[in-house]
Amino acid sequence: MRKFVLNLLTALTWIYQVLCVFSVVTFVLAGGFTIFALSQPGAGAEAGKGMSDGLGIQLGGNAWLWLMLGLFCFFIAASMAQFFVCRYARLIIKNIKQEIYFAMKNLQLLKKLLISVVVYTFATAIFYIGIYSNYATLTKIAKTSSADMIYPTSIVNSLFFLAILYVVYLVFKYGMKVQEDADSII
Repeated sequence: MRKFVLNLLTALTWIYQVLCVFSVVTFVLAGGFTIFALSQPGAGAEAGKGMSDGLGIQLGGNAWLWLMLGLFCFFIAASMAQFFVCRYARLIIKNIKQEIYFAMKNLQLLKKLLISVVVYTFATAIFYIGIYSNYATLTKIAKTSSADMIYPTSIVNSLFFLAILYVVYLVFKYGMKVQEDADSII
């Protein structure tokens, strides 16, 4: 059963990494298309007017362009962080399959995993703060969207995951010290 679960987790991390690469490519292409389309004469002002009319929020012509590009950058950062979370988790699973538990490379992988989760959490928090800090936008979205848009569960889940991962990191760090003490006695 243990081998099945570890193989399943490995397969799921591979699949999720492919999806992350696909989303990064999509966001880069969408960002490039947005820059190209809005760089055409008069297109920025027209798009800004259309967005302002659609959402009922008044922003300058190029402000929408910068907002969209900023969102693309945060999406790309979050997707890349998720890619690395899966990569480091997969490498830890590989070590566990080989029955390598309290080793320096696992501790280093856990540290990299922790940093990737911090980057993901930070990008998600900045995204929510940037988009939903405007009260008019928040109320407009609240009327047409799910409760998850107002109560950012992904940030809360990321913070819980970050706390749990930090505890696991500390346990592994302590386990390595115990392992070194045991090896030095033998």
